[in-house]
Amino acid sequence: MSGVRSLAALTNTASTSRVLNLHLVTVEFADDMARVSAPFFFDQVLNRAIIIKHRLRSDETYLLSDGTAVATKILFPLDRSDLKAGGRSILINQMGWRATLCDLLGATEAELQKDFEILELLNELPSLDPFLVREQLRRIHHHPADCYFAISPADNARMQTFTSNEMGPLIAMAFGSKDGAISPELVKRLADALLSTNADSRLDPLRMTLGLEGEKFTQGVFSWKGFIYYKWQFSETFQKLTRIGTEMDSVKIKGRIDKSNRDEIDELKKSIRGRIRDSAKNCQSVLSLYDDAFGDLVEQGNTAVFRQFLLDAPVLFIELGHSMGIISHITSFWAYRFNKEKERHIEVQEFLDILREFENGLAPKRATMVTW
Repeated sequence: MSGVRSLAALTNTASTSRVLNLHLVTVEFADDMARVSAPFFFDQVLNRAIIIKHRLRSDETYLLSDGTAVATKILFPLDRSDLKAGGRSILINQMGWRATLCDLLGATEAELQKDFEILELLNELPSLDPFLVREQLRRIHHHPADCYFAISPADNARMQTFTSNEMGPLIAMAFGSKDGAISPELVKRLADALLSTNADSRLDPLRMTLGLEGEKFTQGVFSWKGFIYYKWQFSETFQKLTRIGTEMDSVKIKGRIDKSNRDEIDELKKSIRGRIRDSAKNCQSVLSLYDDAFGDLVEQGNTAVFRQFLLDAPVLFIELGHSMGIISHITSFWAYRFNKEKERHIEVQEFLDILREFENGLAPKRATMVTW
């Protein structure tokens, strides 16, 4: 299978913004009745696939007629017990993809109608992070089990310290600590609970502090986790994005380059740097809404404002998720393509294609002013 360097590696290194690993969910939650009763896809084979946001290589662009640079790929492992065996892949919207998928699954298009609708919605998204995907599926009243929206193990591990620091003031408030002296073990235990798939009894003190019960508390925790996730992702990713603005100048063009290409490269670099700044401001404007509401809670004890923010927060996931999805794609691709100094030599046309894609991705797709 070409197009994925190591299918087996996805199990350990899958990024939630790039990969939706349904195969891994099936393995890890094999006995979870919620997964069985509320699957992601209705077809059982499709529900074990691996969905990837895949940047098309130059020899793949002919597969899609819409000129997109990033496609949504559906991967079917050949051997479910051994991912090293590789798999078969289909790109959404490649010529005849619906008929090909029907043949592969042994089903008619009518039988796969709901799953095709889900796939089309996933294809509209710039990333596959769990918070953005869940809100997208809600548009068609589709509610898969919570296990499908767990943060990947790799991301979860890196988020642990960030989440503990974020939760510290609220834990002190929930447990009545006046001097801020909280057991680090307690903070870690509650941070683990927040990052787990389901809100459990360990979070009861926070539930009481927020005054939320049942489904409202579950949804509130999901929203809170979403903003911590995006805040952490922004803190990790934006520094990398800023470095790209500098590293663009260190890329060496192979061979001769004419004036028109040189001028276009210079203009694209200038535009990309400006759009990086605009993207940062837009993300920060949304994240500041969370920071302000959380600050009111821990500093003023205003539970009502933060509680309402968590319940209303999903509408902001689309705005923030689109921005972070594009940023994540750009930084991950740049790190992959130019990960070594010796690899910063490139043909002029490939470099132009990359810069044009970045500029287009960073272009504002909606109003950047966010109000609450």
